[in-house]
Amino acid sequence: MSGINLAAKYSDKVDEVIRAGALSGAGTNNDVDFIGVKTVKVYSMETAPLNDYTASGSNRYGTPAEIEDNVQEMTLTQAKSFTFTIDKTNALDTPAGVRDAGKALRRQIDERIIPEIDRYRFAVMSNKAGYKTYTANTAANAYTTFLRANTEITDNEFPLEGRVAFCANPFIELLKKSSEYTRNTDLAQDQIIFKGQVGICDGVYIIAVPSSRMPAGVTFIITHPMCAPAPVKIQDYKIHDDPPGIAGRLVEGLVYHDCFIFDRKKDGVAVNYGAFGTLNISMTAEETSGKGKVTVTGNSSGATLVYKTAASVTPPTLGTSLASGWTALPADGVVSATATHQIVVAAMDADKKAVATSSAITVEVGA
Repeated sequence: MSGINLAAKYSDKVDEVIRAGALSGAGTNNDVDFIGVKTVKVYSMETAPLNDYTASGSNRYGTPAEIEDNVQEMTLTQAKSFTFTIDKTNALDTPAGVRDAGKALRRQIDERIIPEIDRYRFAVMSNKAGYKTYTANTAANAYTTFLRANTEITDNEFPLEGRVAFCANPFIELLKKSSEYTRNTDLAQDQIIFKGQVGICDGVYIIAVPSSRMPAGVTFIITHPMCAPAPVKIQDYKIHDDPPGIAGRLVEGLVYHDCFIFDRKKDGVAVNYGAFGTLNISMTAEETSGKGKVTVTGNSSGATLVYKTAASVTPPTLGTSLASGWTALPADGVVSATATHQIVVAAMDADKKAVATSSAITVEVGA
């Protein structure tokens, strides 16, 4: 049970959670310099059309025009912090090493910071991907769905070498059940170059990712590190001894980071939404008439929560457009509805397609 537990007989062993560590780094780069600034503008230059050469006249190469450019503005938005204390009396009243500040900080980084950065980066990659499919994965189609996505990137003339695929573990399980994957995959020990890598498929390094770090509904992302600059501008962790007002340790941390996809390189990123997510919802009546508060649990990472209420509501299916008829769920979960009606909450991706849904429940509102 969580809390502060003080006891005369407690083991000096701490039950630690073993984490996978950072996984997203293999698909990102540090090519954009944010030193001294919060926003960086990146230019991309267009090309000139080809003309039929004419061997006479003054414009034999065609009529010259000034080359055009586009500007992509990248602004850092993710500043995540934490703080906690380890009181001196509590530390003395528990076995030596249990309330060690250094171990507690390491635990915070492993269990909170690293998964959060991975989740954010994978969400950016998925939302900005140039190629998206909404194909429910099975052992029969997992391999061909992967090949189709990788072929799309190849057809966009991206380099074959260096591609990585971040795959949810259930998708990897389906791949392993595919005879085509087993026949065409070979991974020797000297081919393991990325943390979490479990194989190579169609020349792409496969990196296993816990489902909890993947965006809602996403089963795999294929990308190339040249596509995604992911600056970490500040990664600052401090342990203060007996700061003013505290007897013991004060631990603080700040991570200032972001992830972007270059506009001209989004076609080098492919994502498959292949596992329609399940959201669990409940609703309680507010004091105000016709108002109720919706509580949602389940993976909605990288998605926007929307809802629909009516006398009867049918939950959407994977890839269904939610562009009309659905309303963004307020941050506090409070919505207007009619008693005895139904409500469904769904998660939609950047293209307003359904990637997770709840079942329909009966509305609960104030009388």
